[in-house]
Amino acid sequence: MSALTVRLARIEDVSAILSIYNESIPKRIATADLTPQTLETRTQWFQSHDFATRPIVVASRADMVVGWGSFTNFKERSAYAPTAEVSIYVAENAARQGVGRMLLDDLLARAKACDIDRILAVCFSHNEPSLKLFRSRGFEQWGFLPDACELDGLRRSVTILGLKR
Repeated sequence: MSALTVRLARIEDVSAILSIYNESIPKRIATADLTPQTLETRTQWFQSHDFATRPIVVASRADMVVGWGSFTNFKERSAYAPTAEVSIYVAENAARQGVGRMLLDDLLARAKACDIDRILAVCFSHNEPSLKLFRSRGFEQWGFLPDACELDGLRRSVTILGLKR
């Protein structure tokens, strides 16, 4: 198996990022989106990121993107600037191979340069792999939203994990 590398995402990575994101939607474990996103929507999302403070990174193996992660604003009001939400998505064929851990570690290493000192991870409470990943890096439960989402007629709770840097 070839080496896994993590780097800043480039515009040409958007289609792979979209594919990985859309792959997660039907599983109802990682996103509250119910329908696939379009390339146009994901390109706009990519272009809206200020990589100096809210980078997007990709993990690749043999020049193939197998996962991505990003920081996004917790809230748009400027007083919230030191707090960011982190997201990690891994292709199904690369799950349980350390990709998520590498992406999260890379983003955590970038936090100080991005002027981020509080990092939030918002996870479905039934998403044990993500909860385990974030807890392994020191995230603690900062909030709980019971039955906050409805996925295919089933109510799902949300756990908010946080980390102070």
